[in-house]
Amino acid sequence: MKRFILEKSDDEFYTSHSGLALIGLGVNRHTSLNSKIKRAIPDTKDIANTDVIRSYLGLLALGKSDYEAVTDMRNDKYF
Repeated sequence: MKRFILEKSDDEFYTSHSGLALIGLGVNRHTSLNSKIKRAIPDTKDIANTDVIRSYLGLLALGKSDYEAVTDMRNDKYF
């Protein structure tokens, strides 16, 4: 995974997905989310529980608290 370089800029630039990559990097690098979820909740054969929880974390990073908002992100490769 790419390393992020955070630096101060004189130009302000805001995007709705700005924190998504940083949250994903933090979850992947600094937590053992996959192993803890697999121990706590067994996977189903259709969708892995880790995928559901990662999707919800992504929605929270975008400021959306209802899980139905994930349908808007269905075709977004970055999400």
